[in-house]
Amino acid sequence: MKQYMNKYEYILIGGGVIGCSIAYRLAKSGFSVALFDSDSAGKASMAAGGMLGAQNEFECENPLMEIALESRDLFPDLRDELFEESGIDIEFRKAGLLKVAASEEDRDSLLAQYRFLAGKDATVSWLEPQDVPKKEPQLTSLTAGAIYLEKDNQVKAPLLAFALLRSAVNAGVHVYEHTAIHELIIQNGQVLGVKTKSSNVYASRVINTAGAWSSALLEGTGFTPPVIPVKGECVSIKLSKEAPVKTIFAVDGCYIVPKRNNEMLIGATSTPHSFDPSVSAGGIRSLLNRAARLLPILDTGTIERTWSGVRPQAADHLPVIGAHPFVDGLYICTGHYRNGILLSPITGLLMEKYLSGCSKTAARLAPFSPARFLSQKEAVPV
Repeated sequence: MKQYMNKYEYILIGGGVIGCSIAYRLAKSGFSVALFDSDSAGKASMAAGGMLGAQNEFECENPLMEIALESRDLFPDLRDELFEESGIDIEFRKAGLLKVAASEEDRDSLLAQYRFLAGKDATVSWLEPQDVPKKEPQLTSLTAGAIYLEKDNQVKAPLLAFALLRSAVNAGVHVYEHTAIHELIIQNGQVLGVKTKSSNVYASRVINTAGAWSSALLEGTGFTPPVIPVKGECVSIKLSKEAPVKTIFAVDGCYIVPKRNNEMLIGATSTPHSFDPSVSAGGIRSLLNRAARLLPILDTGTIERTWSGVRPQAADHLPVIGAHPFVDGLYICTGHYRNGILLSPITGLLMEKYLSGCSKTAARLAPFSPARFLSQKEAVPV
């Protein structure tokens, strides 16, 4: 544990991939930065599957899509940069993603998504049921069709979290783990720093990157974004041979992400308003049943581990990024839901530019402003 400095230019609260990415970019730009996490930094991002589903996630026009595509395309260079900075290989894997209609009921919606995506990118292709195993031999032909997204690749989420964290530290970020923030220090509408159990730590700017825990930190500030925790359970299966290489994502939300050493990561259940870390038998049974229906070879594997994680979901399913509407110097960056891994590179870069006063970046981030949740009456505090 480092001894607290008296004053930083930036304090970040929350050490997941979003917080570490922003901290890293700010430190690389020469700012003094402290990052606090109530647990182990990076832990909140370790449950993720690591999919870079920039196309998989979108079925119609969405203000997030352009940023998501740009962030996905940053990963090859980010892999090299983080390896040089940290010595950690994030296991960027180029094999593409198959989004599958497991039943006829899902076919029409998947076809509609295909038409939308193919209208923007000619590499997006449609596969009829008999053609699906030609693209991924271990995948059943008993589907209603699939979209092949050759650019939606993947990384190993825990390694990305560790690489961003170590790179941030190497860039000069002071990381305080197992150090909960008890209260923000605010005077006359201006944030001055944070209170921990043992000390006050001051900063010109404070950024709330606490994910599913972000709303609790803003109580008493006059604005709390409508961000809820969504618990997700996962299981990994170890295959002895003939492992698939492409990510498989069912329309019903079940996904299978192949990792190194024949490990198949399967997720995720969805339980809103829950921080409960336990893993239920019913949740794992549901995942295994849905996954094995698509990939029968999973029945030959052995269960390696089960775990759960909590994702932050905003009311309109868009991230919450920008200045607090009532407290100067306080910023919010949360609500990335199941796209935190995907969006971590671009979020770090855009936040550094935004905080440095770039008007073009501010315009790009405007659709995600916390102030969008304010009613006209609330927009001017009493």
